[in-house]
Order: sequence, then structure tokens, then C-alpha cells
Amino acid sequence: MKNRIILSLFIMFLGLMIILFPLYILPVCPHPDALINTTTDIHNQVANAGHMHTGAGKIMKCFWTAQAELGIGVLIIAVGTLMLLSRTIFVRLGLSMALVCISLLAIAIPTILIGVCSNEMMRCNMGAKPALILLSGVLFLVSSLNVLYLNKIVKKI
Repeated sequence: MKNRIILSLFIMFLGLMIILFPLYILPVCPHPDALINTTTDIHNQVANAGHMHTGAGKIMKCFWTAQAELGIGVLIIAVGTLMLLSRTIFVRLGLSMALVCISLLAIAIPTILIGVCSNEMMRCNMGAKPALILLSGVLFLVSSLNVLYLNKIVKKI
């Protein structure tokens, strides 16, 4: 029981971190409409100098990566909540298998599927992308180990 509670809370924490990192902790490029509102004074122009978009109204890839990771993070939190509420070992095994697949998708979003900005010096390349890969890798590792653990218990039954 302790394993289920601690693991579920840790998974929900990882889902929350996957949401918060690209949006608030290590933010990616904002939407162009947000830049128009924030670049009204000199201080904000200097602060956003590394995040200026190349064309009028062009939305950078890292913005879409952050939006996709937001949805994946919510899904991870939902699966973690289901794991917390589920007492059946077979359901938890299935949810852990789903988390393995979700973590692979979370790794693929910033690396293969959508990506981030092409400029290597942008904050999204230096901060958000490695953080998302690390968090998703930890989720993959924890979920895989839980699948092996629960599978071992199922074989004893």
C-alpha cells in the first residue's frame, strides 16, 4: 500500500514538473501576441531580446512543444491519480504500462516530433528541452521498474 501511494504521488509530481518546466520554471518562447503586450518598455525589450521571433506573427516550435507537454503532463497526473485510487494490481500494472508509453511520447515531443528552436543559444534549447528529457526519462525508468515489480507480484498470485 505504501508503494502505491508513494509511487502515485511521485508520478503526479513528475507530471506537474513536466507542465511547469516549459511554462514557468525554464520558459520557452512565448506566443507572438504575448510579446506585443510585454515589449512596451525598454526593460521588457532587453529581457525578451533572446526570444524575439523572426517574422511578424511567427509562432516558434518550442511554443507548440510546451503546449503538447502541457497535455501530456495533465495525462500523467490523471494516470497517477488513477493509480492512487486503484487497489487492483492488474489495473495498476496496465496503468504503469501506459505510463511507459506516455513517457516515450513525452521524450519524443521536444526531440523528434515537434522539437524546439533551431538556435542552440535559446533558453528552450539550453533549459526546457534537457529538463523535459530528464523528467520523461525518470518517468520511463520509474514506470518500467514498477511494471517489472508488479509483474513479479502477479506471477506469484
